[in-house]
Amino acid sequence: MTPRTVYEAPRAAGAPGEEVVTSTCAHNCGGRCVVNAHVRDGRIVRISTDPRRWTPEMPPLTACVRGFGAAERVNHPDRLRRPLRRVGPRGAGTFEPVSWDEALDEVAAQMRRIRDAHGPAAILDCSRTGSTAVLHNRAAVQRLLHLFGGCTELWSNLSNEAEIFALRHTYGPAADCKFSGREPTDYVNSRLMILWGWSPADGTFGTNSPQYVHWAHERGVRVVTVDPRATRTSLKMADEHVPIRPGTDAAMLIAMAQVIVSEGLQDQAFLDRMTLGFDEAHLPEGAPPGSSYRSYLLGWGDGVAKTPEWAAPITGVPAETIRRLARDFATRKPAALHCGYAPGRTAYGEQFHRAAYALCAITGSVGTPGGSSGCSGGARDHGIKRLGAPPNPANARVASPLLADVLARGRAGGYPADIKMVYSAVGDLVNQAPNVNKIRAGLERLEFMVVHDHFLTPTARYADIVLPATTFWERSDIHTPWSGAGHYAIFMRQAIAPMYECRHDVDICADLARRLGLDGYKRVDDIEWLREICAGTYIDDFDAFRERGLARLPAPDEPVAFAKEVRDPMRHPFSTPSGKIELYSTSLAANPDPYGLGSIPPIPTWIPPHDADPRYPLELISPKSRARTHSTHDNQDILSRADRNDVWIHPEDAGARGIADGTAVRVFNQRGATIIPARVTDRIARGVVSIKEGAWFTPDASGLDTRGSANVLTDDRAAPCGATTYNTCLVEIEPAPGPA
Repeated sequence: MTPRTVYEAPRAAGAPGEEVVTSTCAHNCGGRCVVNAHVRDGRIVRISTDPRRWTPEMPPLTACVRGFGAAERVNHPDRLRRPLRRVGPRGAGTFEPVSWDEALDEVAAQMRRIRDAHGPAAILDCSRTGSTAVLHNRAAVQRLLHLFGGCTELWSNLSNEAEIFALRHTYGPAADCKFSGREPTDYVNSRLMILWGWSPADGTFGTNSPQYVHWAHERGVRVVTVDPRATRTSLKMADEHVPIRPGTDAAMLIAMAQVIVSEGLQDQAFLDRMTLGFDEAHLPEGAPPGSSYRSYLLGWGDGVAKTPEWAAPITGVPAETIRRLARDFATRKPAALHCGYAPGRTAYGEQFHRAAYALCAITGSVGTPGGSSGCSGGARDHGIKRLGAPPNPANARVASPLLADVLARGRAGGYPADIKMVYSAVGDLVNQAPNVNKIRAGLERLEFMVVHDHFLTPTARYADIVLPATTFWERSDIHTPWSGAGHYAIFMRQAIAPMYECRHDVDICADLARRLGLDGYKRVDDIEWLREICAGTYIDDFDAFRERGLARLPAPDEPVAFAKEVRDPMRHPFSTPSGKIELYSTSLAANPDPYGLGSIPPIPTWIPPHDADPRYPLELISPKSRARTHSTHDNQDILSRADRNDVWIHPEDAGARGIADGTAVRVFNQRGATIIPARVTDRIARGVVSIKEGAWFTPDASGLDTRGSANVLTDDRAAPCGATTYNTCLVEIEPAPGPA
């Protein structure tokens, strides 16, 4: 019998006079939970969530604190209410209200003027992931700009480009990061789970992932965390926590592989059948002798065996810990390696992911129940696709971490154009891209900037025109699980009418398209558009889905990605050029510098992320906050209590600097400085400090940030794969100066 989609109404009845409307947060939050709006007299008065009791077979989609904070956000007194035009210096936040016609006429005129004078690539699209739903997302602006002749676009994923790149060059271009892992229901089938830079109890990473890790741990699965911080996952669910220096993860993974290979613990039959480049006998034609991964691990080419003793001074992890964990991973089968994104947000982050996938292949863990590929996504595409955009006719692309540099240098820096205009919707890149102060300086060179947003964010403060946009509560849409894991979809039914003079992003763009004479900008009724998107998917009763709110989709046949490829490689080869798992990447061997950002070796390789700098001896990492989704929610005082803003510092490092717990400190380097309270704790490794990303950049009169905005410190440097390098960042800390 063919499994069917089941439609549920995940809400309890409201109080008298309340209508209860099911939706889900549209933000890039790591989860995809049920948030129910209780509406009275056209106003959201409170939030509830899925009332179902937790079971592993059919878990509830319970909202986190940010979901419950949605009522505070939509009713916030600082919501933008009318279009605004800048009247003071750029960045000062001084505006006057104008009508929609005045605002859109000016935007259209400036777009036309800048394109005609400087070419379409002079317009930079800075739209991002503040809304990632099926219909209302950044594609609204992309479609407009591409129809207008194109633009310069920031192409790489700020969160996990290193993972995307490594998947493509190891498992093949068909491997999607959201569907190259395993379903959480499979966690209990492991005997060992290593969570590497992956803390679902902090960053969620899939609704119910924390609960499934806890469930597996309760049933005897050994859980080990590897992270510079002892995370909430480490404290609540792990048997062992291994602290590590940021950016050295590849070295430890390579050393673990060396132990397994030198002791003969590898799954040689799997390697012979499924991989390319593990040993000299399985190198591709034309590869230089001695270029296999085995040769690198054993030091046959460079004379350096990549032993735990080699890795220990690099990583700060004792050699005996590395050796023991390697033996456990090879012998306690099935074993799974779950990799987060943070270790990939380093100077050579692609090497972390490539080394992780190689470790999984060496132990034969890929495609097996209880094992894993090294990716932490789900196992099957849900089939419901986000609305996209046509190709960019300008074909002008810049790696996203280089936003500050393209603004500063343009053509002189080798970029496609001098940027004259920025268009930003559903994003806050002034705050979220690296090197805030350099971005600010670059924005001073602009001729025009337009922003759609809900609040006067750090990005909106720099705009010439600010357009008030609706939140997800004020429109209808659909969303699917953020991590790809879990098989369901949520209908986001409009709960309230658009507030004040706010308009949908797609309506704003459609109005601009009309003013610009662009006939191809599609805009039909939302419900009919969503019905069209669902056609041919697992949503077999759109009206039931719309009315009830939650579609439980059939479970995937295979709970682990790549099961078919491993079981029957002749009929289901990997999508790599060789059809195998490429430990030696033939595509990188043929083109080692695909983006002009630096050469990438064809096998996983340890490359030091930076030289030591005695001025800045501490390593800064910037993990997620439970109170924010990146910068979304940072202006909500009630919600901020869930996870306070502070800088974590080890007691030894604090003592050496005369820093006490709770006191204000200045964190600084050559790019900027910020003031933030210190949290002195042994939950962070020595020599490492941590500031949760997303706090709104808030400068004082001198330009000093006063709220702990991590990106005043991070470097606008791209990894060779185009990834961000947020977690390769050297700083120093000192007690903050007192008032004069």
